Amino acid sequence: MPQTSELKRCRCFEIFSQSAGVEIREAFKAHEENGLVTERAGRIQLRFFRLTPKTKPDEITQIRFICEPDEAYGLSLMIAQVAGSSVPCREKLSPHKFSAGEQRDEIVTTLTVEKWERGGKGGYALTVGRGKEFISVPVTLSKFLFAGEFLRFLSTVQCWVERADKRGGAGKE
Repeated sequence: MPQTSELKRCRCFEIFSQSAGVEIREAFKAHEENGLVTERAGRIQLRFFRLTPKTKPDEITQIRFICEPDEAYGLSLMIAQVAGSSVPCREKLSPHKFSAGEQRDEIVTTLTVEKWERGGKGGYALTVGRGKEFISVPVTLSKFLFAGEFLRFLSTVQCWVERADKRGGAGKE
C-alpha cells in the first residue's frame, strides 16, 4: 500500500495563464511579544507568480498581497463591478506600504482588477505591482467572477482572532 506524507487541507483557489498565476488562500497574521505569539488574526493571501524562468538573477518571481477580511470583501465587490461593466475599466485597492528594516525605502504594493480590450480582443485580469515589477494574470469571465466569490467567502471565514488568555490560566474567571 502506498505511503503518503501527512496532508493538510486549506481553502485555496488557483488561476493559471500561459506565463503567470495567482493563488488565493487562507492566511493569518501573528503578533509577538518577547518572542511569544500573543495573537493571531485571519487574513487572505493572494500570491502572484511567474511560470516563466528567471531571465535575470535578481528578477522577482512572486509577489504576495495580504488582505484583511474587509479588504478582501471590498476586492470581491470590485471584481463584480468590473465584470458588470459594459466598457473596459480598472479598479485598484488602496496600496499597501511597508518598510523593510531600518533606513530602507518604503515598499508599495498595489492590486488591480480590470476589464481590458486591445486589438479586438478582450478579457479580465488580476494584477499586482511592487515598485517597477508587475505580475498580471489574464482570466476568463467565469474564473474572474469565481475569484470574486471565493474572496467574498474567505472574507467571512477568515474574520477571526485568537488571543492569549491574560487571566492567568485556562478556564479561570
